[in-house]
Amino acid sequence: MMLETVAFELMVAVGTIAFAISGSFKAIRHELDLLGVLVLGFVTALGGGLLRDALLHTTPAAFLDLGPATYALIGCLIAVLFNAAFRNRPGWAGIALPEGRLFLAFDAIGLAAFTVLGARLAAVAGLNAFGVVLLAAITGVGGGVLRDVLVLEVPLVLKADFYATATIIGGVLFAFLYWIGLPISANIILTFAVTLALRLLAVWMHWQLPRIKQKA
Repeated sequence: MMLETVAFELMVAVGTIAFAISGSFKAIRHELDLLGVLVLGFVTALGGGLLRDALLHTTPAAFLDLGPATYALIGCLIAVLFNAAFRNRPGWAGIALPEGRLFLAFDAIGLAAFTVLGARLAAVAGLNAFGVVLLAAITGVGGGVLRDVLVLEVPLVLKADFYATATIIGGVLFAFLYWIGLPISANIILTFAVTLALRLLAVWMHWQLPRIKQKA
């Protein structure tokens, strides 16, 4: 139980900070002011969890514990400090763009961590396999969707063909490992690693799902 608690809290911290950084980078790219950076960072970091908790009919964790908000603030500050330190260096602008390596890396870390969080909370709540996978996906992509909508962009989940797919596979894996009785701590680590690896490989290898064509 101790190891499970540590693993869960680590996922909360890693996922929230990573998503806050990716949201802040998006705000910086759109030249928003400091409040805009904080809004986009917090929405990206906490949005998916708020949607998940609403579906579970529970008070959002961010309203009961200062940890998530603190992690989100840390992520925003990291992004602002990174930008202040490196914005005048060659190549920095490209790294922090939505298609840039740094943005995609932090977004992938947040996606993997939040996939685990959503799946674990759904399993503990007694949901079936479909519910586990659905809440894993909502927690993983919900904040990013809200982030992109706020800056009038097509959500990344609708453009990156192997984005939501990675979190769905992660949710299926968690549900299976939970069903066969693997210790939660090991399940958390394995699901995080597989989801992260899938998303990073998709970025690196340019994986694409088959597209439905209207005309031959």
